[in-house]
Amino acid sequence: MNVSKAVRALTTAFLVAAAAVTGPAAATAIAQSAVTEAATGQRTQAVAVDFTQVHVWATGVNVRNGASGPAFEQCKNFPSRLNCQVVATVSQATVPAYCQKSGELVSDSGYSSRWWTYLKSPSEQWGWVNNVYITGDEHLAHVSDCEF
Repeated sequence: MNVSKAVRALTTAFLVAAAAVTGPAAATAIAQSAVTEAATGQRTQAVAVDFTQVHVWATGVNVRNGASGPAFEQCKNFPSRLNCQVVATVSQATVPAYCQKSGELVSDSGYSSRWWTYLKSPSEQWGWVNNVYITGDEHLAHVSDCEF
């Protein structure tokens, strides 16, 4: 394995671990610093990351995430009501979103979606919300797909 691939693999692993603890914004900034330091040998200051804003139109919507370890990995790989425990709720609020990915099909109020968005609740908890409860289409055009 060449150095570039090794750094990339290590950075990806570090990013996933950091996201579990600090949320994606800090993890991304930490990962950017780690890549720069590995490539140049110079430590850099973390860079802030901008997130897309989404509007949760419903009330009492569960924000779901897994605990650390295998539960976090299972939830991250396939967001669903079974795989992810409730960590917060959000009601009719605009919140920062990191990315979206396909998971369990949810149907409510005449809408259905397999897409889940990873967002930050008003209580500062990061977790998944099904796109049924977010203003827009089933797959939100303005939110990136998750790379993890």
